[in-house]
Amino acid sequence: MIRVIAFDLDDTLWAVKPVIINAEKRLNDWLKQEIPQLNYDVSSMRELRHELLEEDPNLGNRITEFRRRLIERAMLLSQVDQATELSHQAMDVFLIARNEVEFFEGAIETISMLANQFILGALSNGNADIRRLGLDGYFSFAFSAEEVGAPKPANDLFRRALAHTRTKPGQMIYVGDNPVLDIDAAIRAGLHTVWVQHPGQENTGETRADEEINDIRQLPEAINRMSARFNADHIGE
Repeated sequence: MIRVIAFDLDDTLWAVKPVIINAEKRLNDWLKQEIPQLNYDVSSMRELRHELLEEDPNLGNRITEFRRRLIERAMLLSQVDQATELSHQAMDVFLIARNEVEFFEGAIETISMLANQFILGALSNGNADIRRLGLDGYFSFAFSAEEVGAPKPANDLFRRALAHTRTKPGQMIYVGDNPVLDIDAAIRAGLHTVWVQHPGQENTGETRADEEINDIRQLPEAINRMSARFNADHIGE
């Protein structure tokens, strides 16, 4: 019996590229206004990435702290006072905008419908926040790669969700857009999968999802088909 539906977030429930572009613009505007002596902008800060990663390779798995440290390093190099405090303020500006998303049409209605039947949650490599997104009324859990210490395709996120929900892998469906990071990874962890395929997107993974959809509104029907197959396979057990 399927008990849990877990979702990837970026590019599964909304398009992430315009969100990041807007968040970086909002951050740039704040930096120019609040710290005019800063010798870097969001683009030129990227030059500092290699240096920071050499000092702390684990930052590669901690995207929020990585960005904050980039801002802090840029401030220190520009001889800005209170760089640590100001870097946290800058990240608050970025994260507020990072969570101003435009959900795919029908996404909230679909999630609301599924929440009446299943335990829902989010497993993401990104740093979207279900509380700021207003999804905490539907999702009972949310884990990020930064929180568990490893991004997909590692199975840490899936293991955490299974332990949290006390669910067997075969009782969970994972819904995502990336054939490798979402579908291949979830299948290796033993989960059922639904691939949300975008226009023109090819399957670059090694596996095939149990169901493929091109509109999030098709998800309930896909889950019903999967549940029917699951129940048929376990008749008499």
